[in-house]
Amino acid sequence: MDDVARAARVSKQTVSAVINNKSGISEKTRIRVREIIARLDYQPNLLAGSLRAQRSFTVGVVIPSITNPFYPELVRGIEDEAQRQGYSVFLCNADENSEKEIQYLDLLRRHRIAGLIAATIRVNKAWTEALKSLAGQGVPVVFVPSTHKLGNQVVCIMADDEEGFIKATDHLLDLGHERIGMISPPPDAEKQNPRVSGFLKAHMRRGKKVSAELIVAGGWHVADGQQSAARLLQLSRPPTAIVASNDMAAIGAIIKIKELGRRVPEDIAVVGYDNIAIAEWYDPALTTVDQPHYRMGQRAMQAVLNRLNHPGEPAEMIKFETTLVVRHSSGGPVRPGHGALPRLRGRQ
Repeated sequence: MDDVARAARVSKQTVSAVINNKSGISEKTRIRVREIIARLDYQPNLLAGSLRAQRSFTVGVVIPSITNPFYPELVRGIEDEAQRQGYSVFLCNADENSEKEIQYLDLLRRHRIAGLIAATIRVNKAWTEALKSLAGQGVPVVFVPSTHKLGNQVVCIMADDEEGFIKATDHLLDLGHERIGMISPPPDAEKQNPRVSGFLKAHMRRGKKVSAELIVAGGWHVADGQQSAARLLQLSRPPTAIVASNDMAAIGAIIKIKELGRRVPEDIAVVGYDNIAIAEWYDPALTTVDQPHYRMGQRAMQAVLNRLNHPGEPAEMIKFETTLVVRHSSGGPVRPGHGALPRLRGRQ
């Protein structure tokens, strides 16, 4: 910075103001300083700047699995908003390993991150205590996506999963399906999962009961969907439609249905949840419930910055609405070249 200031015949404070796009500098001076910065290939030391300001400009992000298509779009929303606000992202992939999640939280704490955005597929005591501890030290913590309120210091961001599953189930009931199977989240995901409660509530509102055998504990992966669909189709009265905990499990269900010589949606309709990118291009295109992943990521980053600027404010729970996207896997419109639209009929 000394070299740039001498070459441009300005003070170091002026160079700093140009780098940080502060006002009060003439355009002529701003252009001259930038030209010299480029010529000298000056790169500001962000670590030194953080130490001087006693403030980090890095936000930690912990996700369960980078291979789950839900999370890259969420992270993209976080990163785009961080970049707009002059922050960088330290991304940690925990591989769905609870111990690794805690290790990453310790690592991020040592790096003196400005804030934390965390996700997990297993909410346990160690995880929640670690988040609360970090928040108690003044680090803004955002839990996304979450249905758990973790006290007054952790912001929770979620989609309205219960309402989303009501929409998915209502769609199948409206098509005349009487026996709808559900591939639920894994048993240890949450004690009272809103996706399961939404599935049950949609039936209850119509005075319908759901046989316990129609709700099969599954998971978030293609293999989980395959295994759960196989169990449902082995029932003496198999379902005529399946709604899955997420799109990956729904795709797994479709794979298994095809392996068993049945058609989707003519024999069995399938609905997913999340609206990941591949859902539109899978064959058949997947009917699903859209979670606004990108906007949830943006809002998570905004929540971190808001708590940095207003640390005394109580944490909030932010809920996003979901949207049903009807495609061919439940009997909706077909893309050109992907077969004719099947005739919908009532199921027994």
